[in-house]
Amino acid sequence: MKKILVFGNGNISFQDFLKYYIEPIESFLLTESEVGFVVCDFRGLDTLMMEYLKTYSKNVWVYHIGEKPRYKPDVFRTFVNEWNFVGGFKSDAERDQKAIEDCTHFLAKDFNSDETRVSGTSKNISKCYSLNKIPIF
Repeated sequence: MKKILVFGNGNISFQDFLKYYIEPIESFLLTESEVGFVVCDFRGLDTLMMEYLKTYSKNVWVYHIGEKPRYKPDVFRTFVNEWNFVGGFKSDAERDQKAIEDCTHFLAKDFNSDETRVSGTSKNISKCYSLNKIPIF
């Protein structure tokens, strides 16, 4: 099964979410049948992605720090009860590293980096490339 790590900035707009995430995912799924999704539990992109996936896929892994995720979608008439919640991480860096190791593909867009600041999203995109993860555009 191909596992897509989906990550990005916490301050993403809903319009950018649709354009840079949903459109590429739906295009990718036209040619692929066995696909799982890896997400984290931060606000913004992560929560939007979980809301999108809750009625779409059983094959979701939510990586989180500590005992329980900061966010979990409603379980009523959704696939959320069948998702895998992977916790116990001590830091964002530890959680992100494991999520990157466990994926085969990634989908990410960085809106926050500039010449004075490199965002965590940008750093994780670089890590994905360094581990030869396949980008989805």
